[in-house]
Amino acid sequence: MKPLGKRIAMAVLCAATLTSPLLLSGCSMSELWQGTEQSRKEIAQRSEQDQVQLFNQYVKAVSRFNRMAVMFDYANRPTLNELKAGQHLTVFNAPNFKQLQKELEEAKQAGVPYDEMKEPLDKLLSKLNEITPVAEELDAYYKSKGYTTDNYAKEQQLGPKYVQLYEQFIPIYADFDNLMHKINTDRLQQRLQQLRDAGKKNAAAAQEVSLRLTAVLEKLDSEKEPDVNAINQELQAIGDLANGISSPKYDPVKTSVNSTIGAIRTYMGSKQDNDYKHMVEAYNRYISNMNTTNMNELDQ
Repeated sequence: MKPLGKRIAMAVLCAATLTSPLLLSGCSMSELWQGTEQSRKEIAQRSEQDQVQLFNQYVKAVSRFNRMAVMFDYANRPTLNELKAGQHLTVFNAPNFKQLQKELEEAKQAGVPYDEMKEPLDKLLSKLNEITPVAEELDAYYKSKGYTTDNYAKEQQLGPKYVQLYEQFIPIYADFDNLMHKINTDRLQQRLQQLRDAGKKNAAAAQEVSLRLTAVLEKLDSEKEPDVNAINQELQAIGDLANGISSPKYDPVKTSVNSTIGAIRTYMGSKQDNDYKHMVEAYNRYISNMNTTNMNELDQ
């Protein structure tokens, strides 16, 4: 069962990999635009860096929510299923809608980097504004054991509402999650080409591993009958590429790549929900390692 979009984390973008920081001092923006070609390039680079920094705020919010959705699915799913079935609860578990809402609102206040994000983001925030207070009220209700004094009256009032809002939330969140992954993949593809053009062999290989491993997860998530033999061949190629990265600073990432490959193969062999969860968790750990690796240092 895959109820919340892709449920996988994303590698953060890093436009500064190939550019040095730009210091604007002692001149106006109009003077800069009238300056050299190098000045114009530097301003464009700063603009791209600003966009990337804004976008990464959304990446981190969605990635955190996805990781937690996988980690606590064992608790959240029974709550939803029991409310759907009209069964009484004594404990309420739900995804952390409040944290997602807070982080997305903070990111939006800082700015929306790409126009295509605006409408899906507004739809998601609107639905979060509806479901978050209901989830919080139900959580407080069960924690206070209010059901012992009202004979589950509040559960009967809010339970169906929560289920309805949750089922509305799923496709809205999935649309935003899918869009985030698409934008992120497009930008990382551009970054890969930049790294290749700059002759950064290890960093380019690390970026390629990330893109190809993500593509495997996407394929397993979207195709009912994926070509297992083709995927195994791709996993072998990804492992060889990762193991060929010579920088010792990549070693922790390399370990997580190999763990993810093993988890993918286990899931393909079993097709069990538990192994799917372990596969996604392994991939998310790999992305966490990637996101804490300084790509600039891999070719030093």
